[in-house]
Amino acid sequence: MTRFLMLTLFMSNLFSQTQVVIEEVMFMDAPYVGEIKTTTQKFASNGFFRQESSLKVDRFIIRMAMGGNKKYGTILDGNSESRIIYDSEENIYAFESFDLIRGNDGKPTLKGIEENMNFGGGSNRRDNNEEEEASKENNKDDESEEEEEEEEDIIERTITSERKVIAGLQAKKVITSIKSSERTVLFEEWFTVDTLLLKYALDKEQDLIKSYGGQKTSMPRSFSETMLSQSGQAYDSVEGRLLKYSMEMKNKDNKGFKMEWELKKIEQIPFNSDDFEVNRKYKKVEKLD
Repeated sequence: MTRFLMLTLFMSNLFSQTQVVIEEVMFMDAPYVGEIKTTTQKFASNGFFRQESSLKVDRFIIRMAMGGNKKYGTILDGNSESRIIYDSEENIYAFESFDLIRGNDGKPTLKGIEENMNFGGGSNRRDNNEEEEASKENNKDDESEEEEEEEEDIIERTITSERKVIAGLQAKKVITSIKSSERTVLFEEWFTVDTLLLKYALDKEQDLIKSYGGQKTSMPRSFSETMLSQSGQAYDSVEGRLLKYSMEMKNKDNKGFKMEWELKKIEQIPFNSDDFEVNRKYKKVEKLD
């Protein structure tokens, strides 16, 4: 008990006057859509969280259909109990109080682009056990009652001994291949058990969302493990959190798409209040389109 209290005090002092900064990059290349790149920065400290995402679309027609390249951000301020959404391209921002969100059943009225742009790693394996079990149950409910047997997917999964350093963290490589008569999906994923800073940033965001009665929707910890769970087949898992992945899907005509994500940077630095404030030059509006 004494050791637990000492560890708690140590962690509290460690992060009391600091913040964690994260940078992630996601890349997607799909037929008819072309290349899309998303760069996301996250800043987390006690009572503060900010996420800023920029979207760059390669093809002109697709870019115009999406309203051009975008750069949106969200700031959660626990001291003033406020949520701010801003548009760095238009130099505008909108504001809502936590009380307003609480009165809306914990659902923010202002929506930022980052809610649809984060394709990064999810939570720890144990955090997703309930979701995986739910996926298995849903898969069972959706099974066909027809007597005709379906062809099973061919699954190959290797937890390799290969290691490398990603964003300063040691990572282990896992390769997964899922083949069917219609398509082939190949995953390459890198996991780390050095999760202290990652967990800190995630916890600070979740604490603020919970304080206004909301619930954070996280991406799956591993897309390959999600697909394997849905298939109902047993597989070997690994502990830790995702630092990098690539997914390539091809159909029988050798056409498909590719998606990559990587944690580019994570560091602990002295607290900087400017990182959690909206640019003073931005104009306040009621809402962002």
